[in-house]
Amino acid sequence: MLSLNNNKMKTNRIFSIMNVVSWIVFIGLCIKAGSIIFVAILSLFVNKSATENLYMGMDFSNLYDFSVNHYTFTVLFLILITCLKTYIFYLLIKIFKNLNFQKPFAKSIVDLIFKISYVSLSVGLVGVAANSYITWLRSKIFFTSINIDSSAYIFMAGVVFIIASLFKRAAEIQSENDLTI
Repeated sequence: MLSLNNNKMKTNRIFSIMNVVSWIVFIGLCIKAGSIIFVAILSLFVNKSATENLYMGMDFSNLYDFSVNHYTFTVLFLILITCLKTYIFYLLIKIFKNLNFQKPFAKSIVDLIFKISYVSLSVGLVGVAANSYITWLRSKIFFTSINIDSSAYIFMAGVVFIIASLFKRAAEIQSENDLTI
């Protein structure tokens, strides 16, 4: 009995730490998205020199000089990917908020896990499109190297989808057990 309580306390502690880490990453991604949006708007409407340091050393001034449209599309890709990543952590925070250890396989949790898999797939697909676009742009003009690693998100989407499917089946079994009692 003592071992079971000890394991439960460790599990609760791990979930608490993961919740705090999720909040930290979520806030960091919100700041990153906000910074990119703010500097992009500033560079488009107020001061072109803001393109020299879009976010943490990203210099898009050559791209801006080459084409404002290409600059805008590239920045929109960065904003979209950052916002989608932020949304993943928002959904994770919602999972921690709604998680009930007495009945962990709730439909709301299953739906959130499925959403995470779909958003992860979206990050991956947008990242592939962005990488293709940026590679094409680099053949036309030199600008700060951007590396959007999207393949990990496509793989993550598959893994999370499998987990969501398992949770869905577990929720069905849990519901059947609740009906038989």
